[in-house]
Amino acid sequence: MYLSCLGYSVISLCLFYAIYTDVKFRKIFNKIPLTIIFVSVLLILFTELKISYISVVVIFISGFLLSVYNFWGAGDAKFCFALSLSLPGEYIPTFLLFTSLAGGILAVIMLAIPRLKGKYKSVPYGIALSLGYMATMLVL
Repeated sequence: MYLSCLGYSVISLCLFYAIYTDVKFRKIFNKIPLTIIFVSVLLILFTELKISYISVVVIFISGFLLSVYNFWGAGDAKFCFALSLSLPGEYIPTFLLFTSLAGGILAVIMLAIPRLKGKYKSVPYGIALSLGYMATMLVL
């Protein structure tokens, strides 16, 4: 119980740090997904967290392909993979749904705000991934 609380607290701090770096630098630093992966492995080994290995592999391959073809940043792909490791398998679809909704809303906001409209060519998807994860954890 305490390990789960500590682990998810560390992941929550990583989420806020990822939002900050994605907004300020348009980049998710490697230490963020690496920290989440490390904490997730501890949660898998020492708590009752049951992940869906198939879902995690599909997310990894999908993220890799999306980043290779420049549809998604590599940092976003690594971040999504790391977050999926810390979720029970049955919550992966919920996470992806909430993330997609947050990404769509974020894209509309970026188009609606005139000073953001022409400034950026992409959506800082670390924000959407973080919000999708937070929403999923609230459902958990």
